[in-house]
Amino acid sequence: MRSGRAAGRLKTDPAVMLCRIDLRDSVVSTDRETAATLVDLITAQARLHTSWDNVGPTSVARRLAGQLLDATPLTPDELARLTDPQFWSALDACASTRAESAMVRYELHRLEVRVGHAPDEQRGWDFSLRTIYRSAPLVAGQRIEASAPELAAELAALGTLPTTFRVWWR
Repeated sequence: MRSGRAAGRLKTDPAVMLCRIDLRDSVVSTDRETAATLVDLITAQARLHTSWDNVGPTSVARRLAGQLLDATPLTPDELARLTDPQFWSALDACASTRAESAMVRYELHRLEVRVGHAPDEQRGWDFSLRTIYRSAPLVAGQRIEASAPELAAELAALGTLPTTFRVWWR
């Protein structure tokens, strides 16, 4: 709901939606209308996560974070606690990440993203999404497949989204 609201996709006040949601045995249960809204938000977020808008910059940031850890005394725990401005400052201060750090902020138009793994490709790097969130809420306490099969089908279709990419700078 937070992501949906930030993206302007949520047409209902989150507080109203939260009042319509129950937690049953660690599973969200809600009415059909709210379930449809949740499925819409889940599918929109999954499509965003598999889009160039996310894959390109995220793959560069993940790669730069690894290079930063290799090149500095910074530990993974310390890196995880950095704010965004501190992260970019650390990248800019490190000789091995400085140039690409500037590129990801000012030259994104040069970033290429292709679906699939390319083991023979010399340029770029592979990037894989670890997971696509697609958990279904219960509808009135019933599994979504029985209570709202069309919503279950929307979530199942997310399984066809790509999760492996090849990324490079041109």
